[in-house]
Amino acid sequence: MKAVRTAQAHLLARQQSVRRALTELKLDGLLLTHPADLAYLSGFTGDDSIGLITARNFFLITDFRYEEQYQIEAPWLNVTLRTGKMSEALAKAILKSKATRIGFESNFTPFGQVDSLKRQLKATARKNPAAARVNLTGVDDVMVNIRKGKDDVEVGIIRQAIDCAEQAFLALRKQIKIGQTENYLAGLLGFEMRCRGASDSSFQTIIAAGAGSSLPHYRPGDVTVKHNEPLLIDWGARYQGYCSDLTRTLLIGRVSPKIREIYKIVLDAQLAAIDRLRPGVTTRDVDKVARGLIKKAGYDKQFGHGLGHGIGRDIHELPVLRKIGEGEELKPGMIVTVEPGIYLPGVGGVRIEDDVLITPGGHEVLSSLDKSIEGCHLE
Repeated sequence: MKAVRTAQAHLLARQQSVRRALTELKLDGLLLTHPADLAYLSGFTGDDSIGLITARNFFLITDFRYEEQYQIEAPWLNVTLRTGKMSEALAKAILKSKATRIGFESNFTPFGQVDSLKRQLKATARKNPAAARVNLTGVDDVMVNIRKGKDDVEVGIIRQAIDCAEQAFLALRKQIKIGQTENYLAGLLGFEMRCRGASDSSFQTIIAAGAGSSLPHYRPGDVTVKHNEPLLIDWGARYQGYCSDLTRTLLIGRVSPKIREIYKIVLDAQLAAIDRLRPGVTTRDVDKVARGLIKKAGYDKQFGHGLGHGIGRDIHELPVLRKIGEGEELKPGMIVTVEPGIYLPGVGGVRIEDDVLITPGGHEVLSSLDKSIEGCHLE
């Protein structure tokens, strides 16, 4: 008798969370058009594929390129291999599922994809009346809300992603020299992360030398590292599909009084915000702690972005630590960045970022790189 292959226990638990959400939304199924959602629920990581989860089944619509891959990553999936248009294969899978009320994530599903599927179902209904009973409904943030609480498997992988990023940074730090370009250092950091098991960077690495460090989302170029200037490094490793996200501001040579001043303010604000992290505290409250210290020091207009965000399969996930809105309560299992900064145009900027797990009793800082002004000083 052929063995029945089933999903691992942690995947089954995640799928059950989605099925409970489907019941609450009065839906029979949910289309998974965002690769991170599909990988989260199934372990399948191929591109150009769509999942359909129902109360009793899990369908994958993919193509020949991933035929061997799905059998390795998720052999238990009910697979439709498309040879033509995605809409044709998707309509076929929907009819096979017998689901009629199907949701799709509005934030991740292109209008053209939904329109094409609707037209395909209408055409199919001429021969199969069941297609006419299918109703597609846009839903908002179902998966991102489910994914914001990390299970033990995810926490373990994110720990490894952080360790990979930190070890790569320490290797890079030993190689930094005056005259090297931002681009060179960004490429070197990416190489060091891959040497330690990363599949890629979590995002485009930011290496900002001198005055460029005042741009929060700076893109590295041909600017060179110079004496007596800050060097801001914002980077992360993608490891087994999960992201880490860290920032350190190195101080090279003689540290100017202004940079030294804002460094201390940013570090104090970050430490105070981290200390506030615990279940029941709102994201807005945590942001307020850091922002209040920076405002008291007279730099509130130089800190214009949110304090942090969740990380996981996507580099930016829920929850978001920011001053706008009512905020939401932190819960055990959430992993957030805490990254206050002060940015002075023409002078430079300082940002310090760590990744923090919310635990039942408070929090755990998962990253461990030195962030003291002495520890971040390079001669």
